[in-house]
Amino acid sequence: MLRNFNYNNLLARIAKMFLLVVALKLIAFMPLHASSRAVTLNFVDSVMINDTLIRLGDIARVISDDAALANRLRAFPVGEAAPAGFNRFVNTEDLMMFRIQPQFRDIRFVSGNSRRIKVLSDHQERTVSEYEELIRSYVAGRLGWAAGEWELSINNLRNTWKTGRGQLDVEVAGLDNPFSKGNINLTIVARQGSRTYRVPVQCRITVRAPVLVATRLIRSGEEFTRENSTIQVIDITNFAFTPLRQLPESGTMTTIRTASLGNILHDRMLRPIPLVVRGDQVRIHFVGEKVNVSVLGVARDSGSQGDRIWVENLQSGKLIRAAVSGRGSVVVHQEGVRS
Repeated sequence: MLRNFNYNNLLARIAKMFLLVVALKLIAFMPLHASSRAVTLNFVDSVMINDTLIRLGDIARVISDDAALANRLRAFPVGEAAPAGFNRFVNTEDLMMFRIQPQFRDIRFVSGNSRRIKVLSDHQERTVSEYEELIRSYVAGRLGWAAGEWELSINNLRNTWKTGRGQLDVEVAGLDNPFSKGNINLTIVARQGSRTYRVPVQCRITVRAPVLVATRLIRSGEEFTRENSTIQVIDITNFAFTPLRQLPESGTMTTIRTASLGNILHDRMLRPIPLVVRGDQVRIHFVGEKVNVSVLGVARDSGSQGDRIWVENLQSGKLIRAAVSGRGSVVVHQEGVRS
């Protein structure tokens, strides 16, 4: 008797659990309160869309006496579409239980054809060459080289990628240095709906520009002048430094290395000529809100315009940190005095 009792009790419990599961599933498809509004959804087997979102109207025929409700349901997004040219599957049973019914609790949905729907994303093949004019316009608007000094070649015009059909919002990015030259990488940024495509563009900028060239051997410590240099138009695409485009102002710069005949002269070869040399007598200017005094001093460092050097105040014998303001002239900074 004990064995029979236990067996029957087990069967009763299993039956209760089964009924509970069925009831919960039915509840998920029932409105929480009485309503006369009912909607029939007839799902398709497969569909091709041209959008980044899948909407209920793409995968089902929506039937309702309430036209406004039907339109709202057709536009209801049910998930992200697959990338262009690919597909994804939508399980209608999960869709109803977890996405649609929770958002439309007062609607009674009728759907007798639950299935796994194949949703294909339509696509269009694009090429870099379609945007050649946009790329060239972008580069021309950002380069600092003068017109006629540079030439742009795009090396991957035949490269392709897939997008959805329809209009793209396209821009070009990646040129940060206005004096870029040689091989550069740009990016086509194309937006379509909620999806963004980034396509690399391989370019080369060739530059032929007038630059300063040595006409004889220029030794370290010399200035660049019309007697030792001239302007010539040269291909500087692969030149690593910033070439000089004109002669420095006379008396402001001197060379720090030797330049041979025919060398392109550049900014790394120069240093400012000191306006104050160590041991020079200088005029020290003390400038304040109410006081403007100057005294004689001696430079303990060399410096060019704006350089901060140590000078000795000949009246007090103290060392003072000052900024070079001209030839033989310095201005005291408020940071103080070193004794």
